[in-house]
Amino acid sequence: MSTTVLLSISGHDRPGIVRDVSGALLELDTNIEDSSMTALRGRFAMMLIVSLGSTAKLGELKAAMADLEQKTGLHVQSVELSENEFSMHAPEPDCVVTVSGSDQPGIVHAVTDALAAMNASVVDLSTRSRQYQDGNTQYMMALEVAAGDALPKLQESLSKVADKLDVDIEVHELDGDVL
Repeated sequence: MSTTVLLSISGHDRPGIVRDVSGALLELDTNIEDSSMTALRGRFAMMLIVSLGSTAKLGELKAAMADLEQKTGLHVQSVELSENEFSMHAPEPDCVVTVSGSDQPGIVHAVTDALAAMNASVVDLSTRSRQYQDGNTQYMMALEVAAGDALPKLQESLSKVADKLDVDIEVHELDGDVL
């Protein structure tokens, strides 16, 4: 089995970050297996699971990432994954939960607390706040969730959270063919 590594990379957002990172990995014959990338208020963050090519060594990857840090100002952290960790897969989401309303502290915690209480797993979560000219701030959150057996009761449970926070929460069941 080849060496697999989790890379966490972040820095000031600018055009070309993905090109720079993927180019440095390509030079080592390293394959990007899984990734998640996003821009957040002027910062860019990515998490990658990569497999080193048959000739590349972990030390070479670390040296290439140190060189990338020097050239680009990005911050790179790396963690070698065990064979067991690499073979694990995130649960498949069976619904998307959307939240919208006035921004306030505690929305993420209240929603994810309700999901955890139902043994539902968050697979992906994204939030945005948008301030309008009238001074109001609208908060939006979308979560991909693996709810499993809890799916039929999820809307009911999240309705209590919505009432408490005075936000709108909707559960959208995913068709198996969509993803």
